[in-house]
Amino acid sequence: MRSGAAPRKKHEVPPGPPGLGDLLLGLASRGVARLPESVAYRGADVLAGPIAFFARRHERRVAPEGRGIVRNQRIAWRDGWSEERSRTHLRGFARHLAWLLVDILRMPTLTAANLERHVEVEDYERVRDLCAEGRGVICVSGHIGVWELCPYAGSLLGLRIHVVARPLSSAPLERALARVRAASGQIMIRQENALLRLVRALGRGEVVGLLLDEDEARDPVFAPFLGTQAATSPAAAELQRRSGAPIAVVSCGRIGRARYRFRVWRVIRAQPGNEDDERRRVVGEMNRGLSEAIRDAPDQWLWGSRRFRTRPPGERPGADGLPPVATSAERGG
Repeated sequence: MRSGAAPRKKHEVPPGPPGLGDLLLGLASRGVARLPESVAYRGADVLAGPIAFFARRHERRVAPEGRGIVRNQRIAWRDGWSEERSRTHLRGFARHLAWLLVDILRMPTLTAANLERHVEVEDYERVRDLCAEGRGVICVSGHIGVWELCPYAGSLLGLRIHVVARPLSSAPLERALARVRAASGQIMIRQENALLRLVRALGRGEVVGLLLDEDEARDPVFAPFLGTQAATSPAAAELQRRSGAPIAVVSCGRIGRARYRFRVWRVIRAQPGNEDDERRRVVGEMNRGLSEAIRDAPDQWLWGSRRFRTRPPGERPGADGLPPVATSAERGG
């Protein structure tokens, strides 16, 4: 795959004077980046135990509210759920979170020169080929694997990528993450009023990135996600309607210490037809691709999200208190 620096644009860093939080995060980032790779990840292994412990405490607190990691496990696994499988999965998930911290702190050490020693990038050629069609590409991912690496690596490889980012509650954390993202040259766009900027980027044949695996309460399209109807944002479908750009469902999963694989799970192209039917078709295909990515590496999704909070009107939970399994017709089968 061809390498090269993406065109640079000043990355917007949240304003405000640096404080103690900025100093501590800066020291942590530089410290972890300078550690030998094996030492950094062994340190993360030490953190995995406390993360699992506090995750269990959190579960006990949120379970009465009908949410949490275990509830999402039961929704996704159904009759395959067991206490033993749940505990084993939680340990793997805790280790993923600990390693994810190291992955992100060490991300600025990745460059165009060393990228392919760490990331299997072959599927970026599929994105590049789609770009060559002239309509741009809508890359849809979720909080799967090391999601920050999808645009980061693509930018190092010469793709001009615009990513929609939700503001974080912590200004120091947001400034730190902005500096990490800036190291590759990707262009960050705030969620507010992003649609027009994204349409223009697609019109120039560029790439836009969206994370669309979270609950959508304002304007949901319901489609199966891990086998159960889930309220999903129609943002990618709307962008495709306005631009004609193909949608690539992608992820960047971890396959070892500082080793990752970028994958295109499916490509969704616009089809003529009724606008509402097309939105449902596109969202359904998108959710199927994201579900495939999660099932491929089940420890590497943010299982604590409120993915199944918003329910279809009139839906009744099953005897187990969980949302019902999607029917064959809803799954497109």
